[in-house]
Amino acid sequence: MPFNTLLLSGCLLPGKTSHREDGIEIRIEPVSGETVLFFSIDPEKNPSCKLRQLLGLDQVGMKSCDLIVFYATENKNIICFVELKGRKIENAKEQVINTYTYFKKVFKQSEPSLDFVPKAYIISNSSLPKEMDKYKQELKTIFGEGNYDINRDPDLGSFLRGVQYRPKGKRKRG
Repeated sequence: MPFNTLLLSGCLLPGKTSHREDGIEIRIEPVSGETVLFFSIDPEKNPSCKLRQLLGLDQVGMKSCDLIVFYATENKNIICFVELKGRKIENAKEQVINTYTYFKKVFKQSEPSLDFVPKAYIISNSSLPKEMDKYKQELKTIFGEGNYDINRDPDLGSFLRGVQYRPKGKRKRG
């Protein structure tokens, strides 16, 4: 699948750097030198998107994630698979893994020399399940250390830029 196929598949959200579904929002504020493209691939929210068919994800019962976010700087290209989920984090995990698996298969067959860093981001507005460590381990196995997150934060910027999360708290005086 040449990258131009992704651009022309009816999934691109031109000029958009945020997306909202069912009260859950994801966003990024690009800074100078960054390119950010949002692709809505959810068939219910964007029926004109043909990417699911191109990837072979259009079979009955097959799930895919809500968005693909392309993020590029001078020295890195990231393709992030995003799921906005109110509940059922396990389903969200399966959706991002499934979409990435099919995407990688088709993308690598048609353009094996092109390289990108795959990432997965699941945003949820519900309480996180007790199986969270298990889900994170599965995502780590597929995407690698630092390339996945399950979070409530709608700001995708720090994650894509590789900025480590630091919890807020009192600073120690020295």
